[in-house]
Amino acid sequence: MSGSQEEVKEIAEEAIAPAAPAGAKRDFAFWLVMLSGCLIDFSTALDATIITTALPKITTNLGGERQYVWLANTYVFASTAVMPFVGQISNIFGRRVPMLTSVILFSIGNAVAGASVSPAQLIGARVITGLGGGGIFVLNDLIVSDLVPVRERGQFLGIRIAIATIATVIGPVIGGILAQASWRWVFFINLPFSVSTLALMIFFLRLKHKREPTWARALARVDFLGNTIFIGSIVGVLFGLIQGGTVYPWSSWHIIVPLVVGFVGWVVFHVHQASPICKEPSMPPLIFANRTSVACLALTFVACGLLEWVVYFLPIYYQSLKDATPLTSGVDVLPFSIIYVPLAVITGGLLTKFGKYKPIHWVGFGSTSIACGLLSILGPESPTVEWVFFQIILSIGAGCTLISILPVIQASLPESYAATATGTFNFVRQFGFIWGITLPSIIFNARVDHFLPSIADETVRNLLANGGAYGYAGSGAIKDLPIDVKRQVYHLYESALSTLWQAAAGIAALAFFVVFLEKSLELRMGLDTEFGMKETNSQDLPVKESEVVA
Repeated sequence: MSGSQEEVKEIAEEAIAPAAPAGAKRDFAFWLVMLSGCLIDFSTALDATIITTALPKITTNLGGERQYVWLANTYVFASTAVMPFVGQISNIFGRRVPMLTSVILFSIGNAVAGASVSPAQLIGARVITGLGGGGIFVLNDLIVSDLVPVRERGQFLGIRIAIATIATVIGPVIGGILAQASWRWVFFINLPFSVSTLALMIFFLRLKHKREPTWARALARVDFLGNTIFIGSIVGVLFGLIQGGTVYPWSSWHIIVPLVVGFVGWVVFHVHQASPICKEPSMPPLIFANRTSVACLALTFVACGLLEWVVYFLPIYYQSLKDATPLTSGVDVLPFSIIYVPLAVITGGLLTKFGKYKPIHWVGFGSTSIACGLLSILGPESPTVEWVFFQIILSIGAGCTLISILPVIQASLPESYAATATGTFNFVRQFGFIWGITLPSIIFNARVDHFLPSIADETVRNLLANGGAYGYAGSGAIKDLPIDVKRQVYHLYESALSTLWQAAAGIAALAFFVVFLEKSLELRMGLDTEFGMKETNSQDLPVKESEVVA
């Protein structure tokens, strides 16, 4: 272990030396590449959220009620499992071709989804869209990393987060409107963005990479065995996490078997990555031998999990205890959504100016812990000023953590690890989002079941049982209950949500202390990469094993 740590230290120190001045060669093509990245970020974020309000209508029209879970989650399966593979092949084949392929898959998937006439066709289309979306998530971050020094990456990532958040906020509203007119436009609406992105990238995304002399040599570098093990394992884990407590109870063999097999397979995958069999790992062990990168991956998991925790359960407070409709509850959470966007951009600027990230992380997770603790005291009578103020504190936490972690992971590793580190980061981020739904759902449903005996009305009690409390909150039925039963239901939701937010506060507090494990590294102001922008006046040389070409 000590030898491995010394190797990490030596390689990281070599990578610190800047090789090019920050901000060099940012011509018109550079900014058009950034614009194309923002466009596809907007489209992928819109795709992920626009379907949430339209899915019930889509399911009914296609007769896919029995396939609802798959219609809702196939995209997540495909996009999550493919991320490390995308990171690896971008090292072998360059960033340009995988990125163009991902955008094309994303476009084809949405086109087929919009034209679907059966649940099976729509599920297949969402698999294609997910494969494209997973590639876009990894490669968009990676292209920014190739073109911008570590210290300046926060600024560009912050702008992209801001644009994606706008799509996330308006997505459910647009989805509801389009579902009433024609649900097919829920998918077709993404095509203008993805086609425009494709056009810009074809002409301006001219990137260098070291090309292998033959396709056989290039394909021999791909970790097919490792990626097969990983994808199979992650699909098993996701299957269990997504269907547990909804389609099957957590104690069912339908959930236990895929979870056990998936996690065992995951361990086998990492053993394979460290073995001599694996010549070029898609998740190099070096990433997990570095204290700072491991701490940052843990912080990524927590930050993304808590963000999804907030997105899913903050509206439940307004729907259950404030008698808000799903639409008005979306308006009620706007203080959080609107404020954390500019804060993310400001955080990127602070990271660039001062190069200090640990104070940002402490503020972020400290604010999140305090805000979640404050949310646990909200009740039916809580005034507006309270929950708005609590959301502002929560937005500080999200704004400080969402874009400031990836640059630190990359700073702790040499530039040659940018692709695999970014693929790993995106996988952990996506996995955190999934746990951000699963874990609070388990806590919430357990507390609801605990307080069910306090509900006198048997009909209401049955509606709340077995995971029904989440949907019942948005049904609008609570406000019409008799006053005594309504008071009991209020108490049940208030108690369950209080425990939920206390758990979130504890997790954020734990992350606060994980920040102490990060080393205070220098954020490089130079680029030492073989994947930068190709010079507009450069000429392609005959292909050789060591040459750099577009």
